[in-house]
Amino acid sequence: MLIFKERLKHLKNDNIGMYDLASIGITLALAICIGYFGGKWLGGKLGNAAVGSYIGFGMGVTAGFMEMFRSVARWNRQLERLEKQRRATSEQTQDTEEG
Repeated sequence: MLIFKERLKHLKNDNIGMYDLASIGITLALAICIGYFGGKWLGGKLGNAAVGSYIGFGMGVTAGFMEMFRSVARWNRQLERLEKQRRATSEQTQDTEEG
């Protein structure tokens, strides 16, 4: 039972980065849509919906790509941390086998 719990915990930790990367497309699309329609609405209130939609679209694209870069950076940090843990455990097993 203990082995099963450890494996389940390991799988949950490994999949966190995968889900973070899988959400990039949705986040990018939502940021662009919210920016576009929010800019169009605000531009309409201020008198020029076309200019507002262009500005909102640009802000949405910028926000979406910033979040994409953040997600990739989080995923890379997690991969580096997991690699360090795997190296440490392999070094410990080698030390116990030699000693």
